[in-house]
Amino acid sequence: MVDGLVDELRQWEAVSRGGGPLEKHRTQIDAVLALLDAGIADARQRLADGRGHEVPARILDLHHVWDFFRGRFLPRRVRGYRRTLEVADELAWECYRPVLDLPGSRPKEPPLVGFSRTASPRAHRRGSAYHDLLPRGGVHTREGRAAAARLPFPVIDVPWHYDVQLPALLTVAHETGHHIEDDCGLGDELRPRIRAAGLPPDRLPHWERWTGEVFADVCAAVVCGTPYADVLAELLEAEDSPIGAEDLSDGPHPPPATRVRLARAAAVAAGHPRCDGGPNPPDDPEIGAVVSALLDTGYDGLGGRRLTDLLLPPDAADVHAAAERLLRRGPSGCARAATVLAAAALAFQRDPAGYERREVAQRAEAEVLRLRTAGSRTAARRREPEAEENRLRAHAEAGPLLLRALDAAGEPNGDIRP
Repeated sequence: MVDGLVDELRQWEAVSRGGGPLEKHRTQIDAVLALLDAGIADARQRLADGRGHEVPARILDLHHVWDFFRGRFLPRRVRGYRRTLEVADELAWECYRPVLDLPGSRPKEPPLVGFSRTASPRAHRRGSAYHDLLPRGGVHTREGRAAAARLPFPVIDVPWHYDVQLPALLTVAHETGHHIEDDCGLGDELRPRIRAAGLPPDRLPHWERWTGEVFADVCAAVVCGTPYADVLAELLEAEDSPIGAEDLSDGPHPPPATRVRLARAAAVAAGHPRCDGGPNPPDDPEIGAVVSALLDTGYDGLGGRRLTDLLLPPDAADVHAAAERLLRRGPSGCARAATVLAAAALAFQRDPAGYERREVAQRAEAEVLRLRTAGSRTAARRREPEAEENRLRAHAEAGPLLLRALDAAGEPNGDIRP
């Protein structure tokens, strides 16, 4: 059993180095293998200590853990799904790469996009718990829950139906915004900005609660422009009602119409062209104050840079002309994946029938994939071998924590938490 798992893991390692569809995911696969190799070493030690009867259950547990990652890598080897995931990965990478290129940033794996049963996109942050996917329905002990909170790289889950719904992939930029906040430690910077935005006192608690989701929407609007707001409006079926007239729920998201209005305002404030046929509601002082608070000045966690400095595509102004070119059966002519996808989403908004008849989605996907650079995904600046070694060592050190989590999950009299 041990050799079988080792053989499978080494095959995945070889595939990530072989120039095929998993070449872009080499650092992510390396991170998982470093984590699981600790479990394999433990199994071999049990065999050497005469505890071979414990090994089958341990290897099965490791397969359960590996299944979480295997299920996200495997569709990239299936032609029918690979294209969509490669396009989504490219958008996530385009959003996330500027963070890796910041001076002083540590080597980190970019987000991995995968399909899941979720009804809407979800971001699983680096280091977050994935204990519910471990054996026996999850880890239930205090130690196990702490130990399982070590997801080695960010994950973005999208619904399976996004495979045939290209405009919806713009939401990947929103989920990547969550990972930028987490990996750059921006949470402590965002809240003071909202508090200092001059919002009405009775509204401030709501905006404070919404801060993380608002930041992610603003990131997506900076990257994708007003087409992101249009996609959001369709997905949320939002009505364009006045600010303050909506139900103020206690959840982390603003009401749908507020999110759409905020995304449109942020896109225009970032430098994107306004909608040329869709709604352009009058500027709202409250939304304008929030957008200004998040966009006007630089962030310490981003090396003093503003979001527009890092995320605004240089060809953003071309999106409307690009949509027309796509509808005329030509290439968009854009230089960035985000702008190609935004143009495709805008083409759908303008002419849904023409979008389908002229195969805009298929041609936009092909254009995005032609824009990809060769090789695995790494930052533009050179990585020092010592830094890369430290990155893999950190994942390997998480292995023993994972083993203790698996042991704790199997203890019938453990400290059970509700």
